[in-house]
Amino acid sequence: MLLKTIQVNNLRCFERLDLTLGKKNTVISGGNGAGKTTALEALSLVCQGKSFVSNRSGDLVRKGSPGMSVIAAGETDRNDPLNIHVRKKGVKTEIFLNGSSVTKASELARNAPSIVITSHAATLLTEGPDKRRTLLDKTMFHVEPSYIEEWKKYRHALRQRNQSIQGRSLRKIHRAWNEQLVFFGEEINKKREDIVLRLNTELKTEKVSKFFGELYFRYLPGWDREKGYRLCLSQAWEKDTQLGYTTVGPHRADLALCDKNGPVVRNLSGGQSKYLVCVVLFGLAKYIFEKTAKKPLILVDDIAAELDDVFISSVLDMLLMQEGQVVLTSIRPTELADFSKNVDAVLQLD
Repeated sequence: MLLKTIQVNNLRCFERLDLTLGKKNTVISGGNGAGKTTALEALSLVCQGKSFVSNRSGDLVRKGSPGMSVIAAGETDRNDPLNIHVRKKGVKTEIFLNGSSVTKASELARNAPSIVITSHAATLLTEGPDKRRTLLDKTMFHVEPSYIEEWKKYRHALRQRNQSIQGRSLRKIHRAWNEQLVFFGEEINKKREDIVLRLNTELKTEKVSKFFGELYFRYLPGWDREKGYRLCLSQAWEKDTQLGYTTVGPHRADLALCDKNGPVVRNLSGGQSKYLVCVVLFGLAKYIFEKTAKKPLILVDDIAAELDDVFISSVLDMLLMQEGQVVLTSIRPTELADFSKNVDAVLQLD
C-alpha cells in the first residue's frame, strides 16, 4: 500500500490540513502543540477506521464542528487505485473504500495494514497481557483474513460457556461448548505460536543481542501444554463454577520476554523497553510482508522519546530496512542523522 495525499477536515486542532507524503519515507516536523501526533492519527484513521489515541467522536472532532473527515488517495500493492474516506459525526462512523461503503473497520484494515508506534510504546511490555494478545491477533488477521472469524467463534463459545456456568446448567451443556473452545482455541494457539517463532528470530539478531544478550519470548497459551486444552478445561470445571467464568484458554494467554534467568521486563528502563517494542513491531511488519506481500504503513510518533542516541540510530536503521512506507514525527529533524538523507518529504507544521 502507498498513500500519496491526505486531506484532514476538522480533526482536533485542524480545520483543514493537506499532506503529500513521500513515496518511501516522510518526516512530519514541528514544535510542541503543532499537531504532529494528530497528523499521524489521521493516517491511522484511514488505515484502521479508528484512532490510536481515542476513538470518541467528542475527542476527535474540532470544537464547534458537527463532524470530522479524513480522505486519502494512493494505490494498493498491486498498483490499483486506493481511495479511502473516513468520517465521524456524533457516534456514527462512515467508511468508504474506493467509493463503496464499508460496514466494518476490519474490512478497511485488511486493505490497508499499518503498524503504529506511539511515544507510550513501552507499555506493550509492561502492562497487562491483553495488549500482547491483541497484537498477535491483529497481525494474524492481516496474514489470514479468515482468522477473525475463528476468533469470533471462539469468543462466542466462551461467552456461552460462561453463561451456562453462571446459570448452573447441566455439565453436558458445558461439554458441548468445550468442544468448540478446543477446536477454535487450538487453531488460534497454533497461529499465534507461528508469530512468536518469527519474533524470536528477530530477538536473536545482532541488533538485539549486542545490547541485551540472548532474549526470547516465552509464549504461555493459557493452559498446560503437557495436559492439552481439552483435559485442562475438564479439570478446571470446579474452579470455573466457583468463579463463574472460564479460567483456561487462549483468552488467558501471554507473552513473557525472558533471558536465561527468566522474565526481564522489570529490569528494563523505559528506553530499553521502547527499543525492544520497536524491534517487535518491525518484525511483525516483516512477517506480514513475507506471508502476504502486503507492505504495512509504519507510523512512528515522537521517535526520540526515551531513546538515547545509540537506540535512535538503531531504530532509524531498522526503519530504512522496512518494505513499506514510513511516516514519523520529530520535533528536531537533526535527531534523525543519516536517516534524513533517505527522506522523500519533510512536512513542517507550524
